[in-house]
Amino acid sequence: MTLRTRNKIMQMFFYFSLCCIAIAAASFVVALIHKAIIPPPILRLPSFITKIPVLKYSFAATILSIALIICFTPFTIFHSRKLFENTQCSEIIYFLAFLCGCLCESARVLTPLFGLWSTFSNLLFFCGRIIFIGRLLCPLSFVFAAVASSPEQRQDVERNMSILFGICIVFAVSAPINTARITSAGTITWGFPSLFFLARLLFIALAFISFWISYIKQNAKEYKTLAFSMLFVISGYGLLCISDNYIMTICGLPLLVTGTFKYLKTLHTLYMWK
Repeated sequence: MTLRTRNKIMQMFFYFSLCCIAIAAASFVVALIHKAIIPPPILRLPSFITKIPVLKYSFAATILSIALIICFTPFTIFHSRKLFENTQCSEIIYFLAFLCGCLCESARVLTPLFGLWSTFSNLLFFCGRIIFIGRLLCPLSFVFAAVASSPEQRQDVERNMSILFGICIVFAVSAPINTARITSAGTITWGFPSLFFLARLLFIALAFISFWISYIKQNAKEYKTLAFSMLFVISGYGLLCISDNYIMTICGLPLLVTGTFKYLKTLHTLYMWK
């Protein structure tokens, strides 16, 4: 993929993310005007947070966490495009896939609007599958960034991205969606949640190990920094995804922003002289 093509994709994705945010914001404002924002039942996952007094449930904190994670997307795309405008780096394409996963969280904004969570409409099923795609896309994007960063794989970015999105879409379409259980964070749940959670942990571990192997093989400390930065990014993203209280929101945002800044800066340093 040429620099010109990559920069064009980033520009288009930037405008697309702004459109998604505008639609979500407009829908929220219309529902607010009509007093049709109905919070979902207080089903807190993971369940142990209900036993921690400082993690008190707040619907406003849920909306704030969703707003932060989706607004994070266009800001990061803009920063990435400026940083890598003249730098050939295949990993930044896979990071765009992570940002796409973050943007999928905008579907959570719709669940409390006009009581959508209490229906069994096609829109609710669609929102559930979009969220599922995002939750799978984010950890998998780092696996592809770590595994497909070898010189022989850098010419097959388009193929690898097709495989990445294909895997996520196939699993999202085939996964059972449980619209009867909506979490307090506005997430439509799906079948086999424990298995899905373990799979995502496995992807994160695989990405970390792959970055570490690159660090050992190439004797480049940047890969070690990428491994730990990825953990910060995923931790912040994970907290904002399940946040239904201000403590998680306050902790999640700095982790996400700090990890992203370090990850992108390290990538730029790694490829600047290549």
